[in-house]
Amino acid sequence: MKWIATLSLLALALPAWAAEMYKWVDESGKVHYSDQPPPPSARQQTTIQPKVRPQSAATTPATTEGQAAPATKAKTAQELDMEFRKRRTEAAEAEAKRQQEAQAAADKQRNCEAAKARVAVLQTGGRITRASPSGEQIYLGDNEIAAELIEARKVADSWCK
Repeated sequence: MKWIATLSLLALALPAWAAEMYKWVDESGKVHYSDQPPPPSARQQTTIQPKVRPQSAATTPATTEGQAAPATKAKTAQELDMEFRKRRTEAAEAEAKRQQEAQAAADKQRNCEAAKARVAVLQTGGRITRASPSGEQIYLGDNEIAAELIEARKVADSWCK
């Protein structure tokens, strides 16, 4: 019952809101406002048009140029499903990339440790051997060990940056 009364009052107020208003100045300089046209003796007269209510921002979002963009329609279930699949694919690709980066970091750490161990072995002195193409062990001389040490340090520096 209350909502019917409220609706009735709003319906009665609608014509008053949409009606034209008049502004005029009489002979004595007094300003008048009315919904009736001014008398012919008025010095100045102006018709005031009712303001159009702006639409809510949710229905017409503004574009970058300040113009109103067309209202967006509701997305269908198929469009929502496609967006979901796209997000899921992007998340899977990001996870795969993260795993590859983690694997690369672990490989780099292992190679760094192996290179440091090689440098430590070469620095301790003693006899160092290498296998020949025929499979025999060849003992390295001091000059060969020094050259191997220089090369091992370069490798360790490149892996342990």
